[in-house]
Amino acid sequence: MRSHQVMNFSTFFSEQARRPRGLFGRIVMGLVFDRGNAFLNDFAGELLSIQEEDHVLEIGFGTGKLMHKLVKQIDKGLVEGIDFSKTMASRARRRNKKNIVEGRVKIIQGDFDSIPYEKERFSKVYSVNTIYFWPAPLQTAKKAADILKPGGKLVLAFEDIEQLKQRNLNRDIFRLYSTDDIQDLLAKVGFSGGIKIVSRRRGELIFHCVIARK
Repeated sequence: MRSHQVMNFSTFFSEQARRPRGLFGRIVMGLVFDRGNAFLNDFAGELLSIQEEDHVLEIGFGTGKLMHKLVKQIDKGLVEGIDFSKTMASRARRRNKKNIVEGRVKIIQGDFDSIPYEKERFSKVYSVNTIYFWPAPLQTAKKAADILKPGGKLVLAFEDIEQLKQRNLNRDIFRLYSTDDIQDLLAKVGFSGGIKIVSRRRGELIFHCVIARK
């Protein structure tokens, strides 16, 4: 009975991490994203090296906290975000309400894989802790490459595979990646400008960002 309950919660939590919904998604996962992703958000934000004219896209923006931070560094550019969680889109819109009204932030609720973005639209694309949930990783990575301008930068932030293996996650929902796995994935889709992994520790935990240039 206990193992069945643990498995059920593992699946429930993993699904909520992938696509937050309902009261649990709005309150609990909102806190998890804001606090649990704070280190990775700062890490990725630093490596993006945002410039005032950048046109940026976040894939899976969660509560919109990093978008809200990055737009402060942009003058003539734009920060866009797409997330398929209605719950998170609502939270992100509230957090970025002023910037949305001013035309500096644009938020879309939808599936990145199916939204028809024009090619070479963005100078930078980034995503924090979402790669585990990509149903078709090659397709998603290829699309990220296609929508970047020549010389554009992709930053993917994720946790070390060994610490994720220690958690009670449903492996049918979470696809775990080593740094080599992600480098190989991006090399296959045309990031010919170079791929680099930057790693940082926070206590005993290890976090990674991959930086890929088109």
